[in-house]
Amino acid sequence: MDNLAWNGIPDIRTLYNIIDKRAQPLNLIICLPDYKIPDFQTAQDASDGECRLKHRLEQALQCLQFNSINLIEHILPDVRFWLVPPSRTNRLHEHFQHISWQSEAAAQAENTPDKPWFAHPYTSERQKPKHILVIGAGISGAATAYILAEYGISVTVLDAGKAASAASGNRQGLLYAKISPHDTEQTELLLTGYGYTKRLLEHILPDSDTWGGNGIIHLNYNQDEYRRNHELGLQKHHAHLYHSITSAEAEKIAGIPLTAPYTEPSCGLFWQHGVWLNPPAFVHALLNHPLIGLHENTPLTDISHDGEKWIATTPNGIFSATHIIYCTGAHSSYLPETNLSSLPLRQIRGQTGLTPSTPFSEQLRCAVSGESYISPSWHGLHCYGASFIPNSSNTGWNKAEEASNRQALAHLEPSLAESLFTTNPNPQKYQGHAAMRCDSPDHLPIVGALGDIAAMQQTYAKLALDKNYRIDTPCPYLPNAYTNTAHGTRGLATAPICAAAIAAEILGLPHPLSKRLRHALHPNRTVIRAIVRRQNLTP
Repeated sequence: MDNLAWNGIPDIRTLYNIIDKRAQPLNLIICLPDYKIPDFQTAQDASDGECRLKHRLEQALQCLQFNSINLIEHILPDVRFWLVPPSRTNRLHEHFQHISWQSEAAAQAENTPDKPWFAHPYTSERQKPKHILVIGAGISGAATAYILAEYGISVTVLDAGKAASAASGNRQGLLYAKISPHDTEQTELLLTGYGYTKRLLEHILPDSDTWGGNGIIHLNYNQDEYRRNHELGLQKHHAHLYHSITSAEAEKIAGIPLTAPYTEPSCGLFWQHGVWLNPPAFVHALLNHPLIGLHENTPLTDISHDGEKWIATTPNGIFSATHIIYCTGAHSSYLPETNLSSLPLRQIRGQTGLTPSTPFSEQLRCAVSGESYISPSWHGLHCYGASFIPNSSNTGWNKAEEASNRQALAHLEPSLAESLFTTNPNPQKYQGHAAMRCDSPDHLPIVGALGDIAAMQQTYAKLALDKNYRIDTPCPYLPNAYTNTAHGTRGLATAPICAAAIAAEILGLPHPLSKRLRHALHPNRTVIRAIVRRQNLTP
């Protein structure tokens, strides 16, 4: 695989000729000179192929972000574009093992070695796996299976229930990024993942009515939210992603008047490329791949490793593969061999409601979010919510939460709530969706190779005496075992890019996440933290 890089923006003819003449697959790395969406120049005599390439690139760049590197796929087969903001140009070694510069090379910062518990478990003798087991068929499992299958790997997906029936089973979720104005790991992940998911959604379901809308309005619902949205609105380098809006602008966008408690000088942010989507439709589209075999109602009853491969025992048969990836939730029945039962996963119950639309509510053209949210009418129903109940294990419908969701919607937009719940001429009652979300203590996903926790506690025991104690012993990992979980309420934005990160680690591909982010998401972060705090993780 060739990694070709430019320190600047090449013209379309240069890119087209390289793609046309070189053997694929290709990684084309473009280091941006500033914090603006690049303008790829075409000649007056540009061919049809060059014009199509320019158009596809322009479409893909709508959700470009400048906090980290952008992985852009599906423009052409086996060609991946990597657009690098100026702040990341000197850190390309975090993503690529080797680069062939097509221009003057960009200077690179020193590549500091990883701590041993963050170092990758593979050696140079790594071979491409032929078959992989994915446990869990929600958005995380489906995206992980799809990306691996796109690289030609056969994937078996096992789910204890039905695909997209748990946390991914909501009727209408929102795809945007509720971020901090500061460059935190979570902000970097959300911005990187938001664009990646949006492009993947456009590729998988290009002409579907299962997603859409005219952006997402996020209202200021308290003073802190006003300050956060105001600071974000001042960051003009991302104005193509989100910008501050006044109440008059919000009404014009939404189609109905919107009331926000804090409106000076703006009432909130508008994410112009944000969409609502039906997560089950997205999950099933991802799983609809010739190299993916889905087995529903197939819970694990035993899991073991025979020295060469993982053996998964279920009521419906035995499945085996060299690699296993856990994309399950906090409420799943983990087996001791996986070590996941020892990680500090948390359950957060969430419930949404459904209600028939009214002539007034049908005027709502985009999703509106704040402390709660409501989506535009889809097939005559609105979806609204959602509750947020930590440490709950109840997955049944709860009338008190339904009342709370209605109250929250009344606070978000009183006239809309009155139309739907008080004067609705068609008041049929529908039950929405209730499920457990999986979260972590620091509210970041848990993504990467799984360490052998018992062995790690012995290997790195001296960190309990001094967290800065230097230990260079390689980390004891479980053989070819990974996880992509704990996405909380943000899985639509974060799970697919994390799936791409898992595929990169397994296959030795360029990595879509920065080193800082990989460390922040790594499962071993929780193990080392527990050792330092003298907490025993093993059951």
